[in-house]
Amino acid sequence: MAKIKENPKANYDIPGSQLYVTRVSNLWKLFGENKTSKSKIPLKLRIYFFSIISTPLQWLQRLILMFKFRNFDLSKTSPVFILGHWRSGTTHVHYTLAKDKQFAYLNNFQSFFFSISMLGMGWLNKLLGPLVPSTRPMDNMEMTLSKPQEEEQVLSNITTAAGVNSFYFPKNRSYFYKYNLFQGISNKEYAKWKKDYTYILKAIAKMKKGNGRLLLKNPNNTARIKQLLELFPKAKFVFIHRNPFQVYLSTKHLHRAVLRSQRLQDISNEEEEEMILENYRLIMQGYLDTRDLVPKGSLVEIAYGDIGKEGELDVFKHIYETLELGDWEQIKPTIQSYLASKKGYKKNKFIPIDPEMVKRIQKEWGFIFEEYGYDLEYKDDTASTIAPKN
Repeated sequence: MAKIKENPKANYDIPGSQLYVTRVSNLWKLFGENKTSKSKIPLKLRIYFFSIISTPLQWLQRLILMFKFRNFDLSKTSPVFILGHWRSGTTHVHYTLAKDKQFAYLNNFQSFFFSISMLGMGWLNKLLGPLVPSTRPMDNMEMTLSKPQEEEQVLSNITTAAGVNSFYFPKNRSYFYKYNLFQGISNKEYAKWKKDYTYILKAIAKMKKGNGRLLLKNPNNTARIKQLLELFPKAKFVFIHRNPFQVYLSTKHLHRAVLRSQRLQDISNEEEEEMILENYRLIMQGYLDTRDLVPKGSLVEIAYGDIGKEGELDVFKHIYETLELGDWEQIKPTIQSYLASKKGYKKNKFIPIDPEMVKRIQKEWGFIFEEYGYDLEYKDDTASTIAPKN
């Protein structure tokens, strides 16, 4: 086992939890299926408290949505799914495409308060706005309540059929296997996942009054291409890949900066390492195994290495023209202006990867190095990741 190296001065504690406004019935199931570590009991109690006091509002929103969803069908639409492993640049692509007003997307406020976010919560949005950190803890990208957010966390608020639950309960990998990879899943469980995921997407669409093309960034979707095409045969996909060494370093930082404080189960550094290695291997292999299912002209693959450089505008031109997202010349000034405003870069400095771990990455993730032409030799300069300044 490789020795785990970390910066001893790094100490992160993210206040709050994505589970704060969760259906109580869902909490009963989650906590019934998973034991909470003693150190996490205070967090568990806070989750129950905020979920219980918000229950009347949650029920009101569910009633409203029940009427809004009548005769509302998304299956014939063509949402845009942004795919890629965590820390591969999906957020930058999401932020950039979201500048196009044709798109409907979930924002940070709606993600955190999804179950009550359609009940005129503007006052709460204004109240919390000044309290939100100006940048994300894992990469210094701009953080506001109105910025786009992925929809996967919302699933954990309404159902156990969510792959993200394995991040909250890392000792239970079944959520990841069943709902990200669809391994060992029953027909009943699969039907539930489709129903719950469609419910979320309908709600996001209704947040923009049913107008707008869905723009969805969700790393959990990376190996779900087959299932997404069953739901949306006309779907479009953007996949972004990155040097695996950089992904490893940045993912490790993500766990330390964000995920550890969100977990309800304590795990060792070694267990965390195994989870990182397995997640990447299975997610990326799942993508490669299913990408050919996408009809020609509905999938674009881009490289993180082309982001933030001269010619980046051409990357988005390629996306628009290949996927036929609209008139490129019309949206070009908006995209160009946004990219120009993000020219600066700020590097995250990481401790170099342990030689034993380098060997494991080369062996277990080697298929991605080969597929996308990345150098298998580890160089210390990959110990710095560059994130677009947002």
